[in-house]
Amino acid sequence: MSAPTSAEFPLRDPVGPDVPAAADAGGAAFVADLLVPRAADADVHGVRRSTLDALASAGLLGAPRVPASAQRELAELIAGCDATTWFCWVQHQSPLRVLETAEAGPNTPYVRELRESLLPGLRAGSTVAAVAFAHLRRPGPANPTATRVAGGWRLDGTLDWVTSWDIADVVMVMAQGTGQDAGSIVCAYLAAGRGDVTVAGLEPGPPLDLLAMSGTHTRPITLRGVMAPEHVIGAVIDREAWLARDAVTSADANPSAFGVARAAIAELDAVAEQRSDEAIRALAGALATECRLVRRAAYTAIDESSTAVGIRLGHRAAALDLVSRATLAVVIARAGGAMRAGYPAERRVREAMFLQVQAQTAATRGASVALLRERSRRDVRPTASP
Repeated sequence: MSAPTSAEFPLRDPVGPDVPAAADAGGAAFVADLLVPRAADADVHGVRRSTLDALASAGLLGAPRVPASAQRELAELIAGCDATTWFCWVQHQSPLRVLETAEAGPNTPYVRELRESLLPGLRAGSTVAAVAFAHLRRPGPANPTATRVAGGWRLDGTLDWVTSWDIADVVMVMAQGTGQDAGSIVCAYLAAGRGDVTVAGLEPGPPLDLLAMSGTHTRPITLRGVMAPEHVIGAVIDREAWLARDAVTSADANPSAFGVARAAIAELDAVAEQRSDEAIRALAGALATECRLVRRAAYTAIDESSTAVGIRLGHRAAALDLVSRATLAVVIARAGGAMRAGYPAERRVREAMFLQVQAQTAATRGASVALLRERSRRDVRPTASP
């Protein structure tokens, strides 16, 4: 496959970065040259570890870029070039952040040694991490569980969705405590699927066959009495406090939605130019303006810690609605050509669908449903009687 042309995102980008000063911080040219030629292959055959290694070598995988606008721009660029790679890239962030802030205590007596062992590699990106925590949001009995035993914790249960398993060195499993520890979440750092180390009782299932993001090496994992000794425990945190923080962060619009939308709008703009179609050009311009406005409002809400969750949910729903319409617009503009497997138009439609359910909670689902209902009411027009 050839290198990106002027018609491909991010070299063509009618939307542009949210903060102009963040443009160069994201390494747009490097990200484009690395990811765009590999996107179709990653979608079908999986993200290569060498791709993440290249991002790490360029300083684009480990410790987050500062300020926050630079990290968001990087996330948008990666998602716009290849959302499959973005999904693997973003898994690395939570295990790194947890260990960065981990402190020694009665439940984490060896955290200093764990930090010394893992943090240099995680910060540099030479050690790739995966994470499993979505199950903590679900109602019903705790699954998986962490039971205190001599020398550490026993992990039991199932993880339905562990992304990056095959290309990650370490996975942070978050499990709810049992008995007197039921109010706690245990964060255990275990060997993942890339290395030669096997964890007794940890059984990965076959990769999930997904409509989108099948290339993310996502597998279900069964934990049958897995022993997590004290020296792999990075944190034991209060469950209610974690759920409260997660209710806020999961309500926020994700940069990936704006990245995929930017890439779709760029392709729509290219179609308009190729066909000298003013209607498509006008649509691309309108979507670009909307993207900038929705994104600015969403990021302003994120940066202001006092923003109400309801407002954050509205911005997230608007971002997901935008990316769906932007990717669909390219399919309409390209017509039959958009149906060809492996082409960006059809891949981005599937990526946009995936983003509708990624990190979904009852609250985020409700916000999107409410927006769709409101749009349906608004668009219904009474028809004249015959």
